[in-house]
Amino acid sequence: MASRSIDTHAAFFKPYLRPGINLLDCGCGPGTIALGLAKAIAPGTLTGIDREASQIRIAAESAFTQGVSNANFLEGNIYALPFCDNSFDAIFSHALFEHLQEPAQALRELWRVLKPGGIVGLRSPDWGGFLIAPSTPELEKAFSYYKWLQQQNSGNPYVGRELRALVRESGFINIKASASYQCYEPLSEATEYLALLIEASAKVDGTVKKGWTDERSLTAMSRALGEWSQHPDGFFAQAWCEVVGWKG
Repeated sequence: MASRSIDTHAAFFKPYLRPGINLLDCGCGPGTIALGLAKAIAPGTLTGIDREASQIRIAAESAFTQGVSNANFLEGNIYALPFCDNSFDAIFSHALFEHLQEPAQALRELWRVLKPGGIVGLRSPDWGGFLIAPSTPELEKAFSYYKWLQQQNSGNPYVGRELRALVRESGFINIKASASYQCYEPLSEATEYLALLIEASAKVDGTVKKGWTDERSLTAMSRALGEWSQHPDGFFAQAWCEVVGWKG
């Protein structure tokens, strides 16, 4: 997440930004995208929320280090945003909706705090669009396991293709949808993250204790990811889906 920026992961939303607006970033993480958004709307205000206190601390420290004075960060729950109705001119969210059990409820909250005429921009991956080479059975198993794990945690690895419908059903109008691919170079940018999540699932999600998998399988999947990251012909492209819509 630390390598993400407004240019690499929020380019679809940049044309809709203007100086002086109030912008909310939901699920801001360490703030690498948020700080770029803050600079784009200065002297407007960027407010970033995330449920993880550690991420909020990192984002606030980065804002201080970079001298970005028009950004503030706080812990928040997208299902119960701590803001009054009609508070923001624009709302942005990146890589969050694939983790939500109730995306429609989240969008109702975004609608509530967005001003009439305001714009929402969402971006999430769709794990049905992977391009992987060269593939091996253990590598395919690792990706399938991660997708399954996300579903067990009430997420949706295929939410990208559903964003347009979700936004429309929430009442937004003039919706524009798009998609793009991210190619990971070096591969370790993706494989190390996936390997850590897979290895941690035994402790964090209790997958071994529940009998969903075993330590040997977790080790084999993690090793397959590591070996793939060093392959001279290794290639990984991930599909991302984007949508913008307006509150009438």
